[in-house]
Amino acid sequence: MNNQEEKKFPMYKKVVWNIPAVTSNAFWGIMSGYLTYYLTQSVLLSSASVGMILMGSKVFDGFTDLIAGYIIERTNSKWGKGRPYSLFASVAWIFIILLFSVPSFFSTTGKLVYVFVCYTLINSVALTFFNCSDQVYMIRAIPSEKDKSSTLAIGGAIVTYGGTILSITMPVVITTLCATKAGWTILALVIGIPSMILATLKFFLIKELPLTNAEGKEVEERKVSIKDMVRQLIHNKYVLICFGLIFVYYFGQNLGMIVGSYYFTYNIGDLNLLSLISMTALVTPLVLLFIPKLLEKFGKTKILRLGMIINLIAYIVRAFAPTNLILYAVTSIACSVGTLPMVYFVGLLVIDCMDYGEWQTGYRVESGYSAVTSAGQKIAAGLASGFAGLVMGAVGFISGEESQTDTALLGIKALTIYVPIVIGAVLVVLICCYKLDDKIEQIRKELLEKRK
Repeated sequence: MNNQEEKKFPMYKKVVWNIPAVTSNAFWGIMSGYLTYYLTQSVLLSSASVGMILMGSKVFDGFTDLIAGYIIERTNSKWGKGRPYSLFASVAWIFIILLFSVPSFFSTTGKLVYVFVCYTLINSVALTFFNCSDQVYMIRAIPSEKDKSSTLAIGGAIVTYGGTILSITMPVVITTLCATKAGWTILALVIGIPSMILATLKFFLIKELPLTNAEGKEVEERKVSIKDMVRQLIHNKYVLICFGLIFVYYFGQNLGMIVGSYYFTYNIGDLNLLSLISMTALVTPLVLLFIPKLLEKFGKTKILRLGMIINLIAYIVRAFAPTNLILYAVTSIACSVGTLPMVYFVGLLVIDCMDYGEWQTGYRVESGYSAVTSAGQKIAAGLASGFAGLVMGAVGFISGEESQTDTALLGIKALTIYVPIVIGAVLVVLICCYKLDDKIEQIRKELLEKRK
């Protein structure tokens, strides 16, 4: 154990660390789930065109992560390697506010171009640099594995409660404040301005620490080329599994957020009922209090595997009575509990992959692995938007109509109820293929001895 391991990470820093995640992942994540709804119902763009624009932006966005990773990898500022880029969580909100303020006087083509540009700047620039730097920042700011786990657990509770509160209020706000297009801009300002301010606290209050060897001496880091970065990533089977887990999970989550509002509006008949379902998520963060101890006792893989199985069973049970709101609520709790380890601790798997890659090759890559995580989330979000838009367009969904055809209702139901079962099954298979947990401690001991 090196001397950094002995330093404690105080509680207030654990809270501050997670504030940007609340603003950029929870708040923006939920608002982005309503973006298609806003663009089709208020801006009156077709679901197919919106789906294609968002998918194109996100797929493009996924490839910019490697560039951002390379830039971060070569950063050596007085503030550190990853720390400066935490400020990009605040920058993102400037463009989010603009995105929910599409000018009415633009033509249809102009509106689509405007949406593409804003959406791309949010994800391809601001959140790309923020997400790609986050694990790099964490490795240096929080050396202790126990502190990492507890920080992520606390963050999980904060993000879940913050996101849940917004999820509960959003349907009600949409049916009142957002009845007009200007209401969406007001909503974005009310959420965005405090988010911009709060997200800067992490940069100002939490410093980076240098990497050390077994004697506690600072390690001189090698400058890594893009070729080195790519070579290590593509030969690391475990990070490819992590990419698959992240991609498939966030594809399902984004698809659910996109079609959930349509499902409750048209299939259930009342969007406000979605607020009641969202309230079930208030129960799940309590589970996070026990997860750090469970991780320490059983290991990350076993906990994630159990969670994925619970998630899959819940989706299968829901399919037997998809309009039963009590069953929908109960299975929502089960799905949330099952996926909590995946949401908040998959980053620990990625950090393990960094150490495994260094152990394999003799040189360390960090931001490249974070880029894989970020790319998985964003490509998944874009493809989910495109997939939802194309399917809803194919089944005859008509934007702005008070009712839809039986075929359109069936398409919305399939996206909400049946596709998640397939996604859940794929997640179970992927987590069963991840077997790094059993040897990571020995790998880390060897790494400390090798570092000079």
